[in-house]
Amino acid sequence: MLKRLLLTTCTVVIPALQVSAVPIEFVITIPENAPIDSGLFLAGNVGALGGWRANGLRVSQGEDGRYRKTIDVPVGTELEFKVTCGSWATVERDEDGGQINNRRHRVTGPATLNVVVASFPDPSSQSHPDHTLTGIIHVHYGVRSDILDNNRDVLIYLPPGYHSSDARYPVLYMHDGQNVFDAATSTFGQEWQADEHAEKLINAGTIQPVIIVAVDSNADRTNEMTPNVDPGYGRGGKGAQYARFFVDELKPFIDAQYRTKPDREHTAIAGASAGGLISLYMCTENADVFGQCGIVSPALMWNRQSLLKSIEKGHARKLAASRLWIDMGTAEVKDIKAYANAEKLTRRLTAALEKVGLTAGKDFRYEEIEGGRHNEKHWADRFDEILVYFYGR
Repeated sequence: MLKRLLLTTCTVVIPALQVSAVPIEFVITIPENAPIDSGLFLAGNVGALGGWRANGLRVSQGEDGRYRKTIDVPVGTELEFKVTCGSWATVERDEDGGQINNRRHRVTGPATLNVVVASFPDPSSQSHPDHTLTGIIHVHYGVRSDILDNNRDVLIYLPPGYHSSDARYPVLYMHDGQNVFDAATSTFGQEWQADEHAEKLINAGTIQPVIIVAVDSNADRTNEMTPNVDPGYGRGGKGAQYARFFVDELKPFIDAQYRTKPDREHTAIAGASAGGLISLYMCTENADVFGQCGIVSPALMWNRQSLLKSIEKGHARKLAASRLWIDMGTAEVKDIKAYANAEKLTRRLTAALEKVGLTAGKDFRYEEIEGGRHNEKHWADRFDEILVYFYGR
């Protein structure tokens, strides 16, 4: 458990933005041979659907044989979901057994969504991903945050030779820790391969040894990894508390337990999608703590580009002493509809950095990955370059 910190604060109560919610009914028809021994579930991008947990929301069968469930969703939400039989190994497929894109519905009012599942995979033919941990991995289970009032697992990758020396090491903090090291725990069965990349590069002498701290996310992920409420989604805004969890609770714990170099020059933060957005926010607002930032496929469109606009209006100066990795795939819109203008947004970010005197190639590196998609496999493909940029010898 993390140490408790006694803080004296002055709280200003600001009325919450009210966004009306409406009932959305799911009516699901499934094949007769569906493998539903464990039940039928909806998984999706809103809290009521479990924040993309494979068994997010159980649905019940009606007298007509179809499955029904109704949830309340804020007007304006871009709803995304899939049907599963309780695990990602049993997520719905198309007529030929192939993978399908997320189902989508923009909430403009009450609605009934008629969902016809073409097929499910045969669970007997599905092999669950093996554990893929490489090197020295420590796991702290159920780490408590008093600031966020919740618990999460934290995984620590230690470099080769850690236990045979008294050296101290730089630290890279990463969001969505369940996806960073291990395919068996990853939300969609794919991982960043951060441990494999680090082991290979360290052993080759390409980068200096580094500690990687992978922090699991939870069903409150969207709220925690966004700095403010997006009326279109009807949620968000716990980013400041999430940042305080890292700065006031997690980092002191890691620095006390492991031989770190705790200064800002040796402390980095990185993540993708909402994790890229909150990394940029944390490096901006906590520039005295984080000296390097990995901004991977960032969700800069959040809340009408509010964080990007604040950086363009002058907050980029807060990043003047930082080193930044920024990237975006050119095909991410195929996975996330909201990424239609993502490349333009990241180019605006780099333009704002240059406007305050940061130099491309020196103070920041920007990469547009041709054909890059919005998933862990594609992020893993360039993670070695991120490590070399931060820690190259």
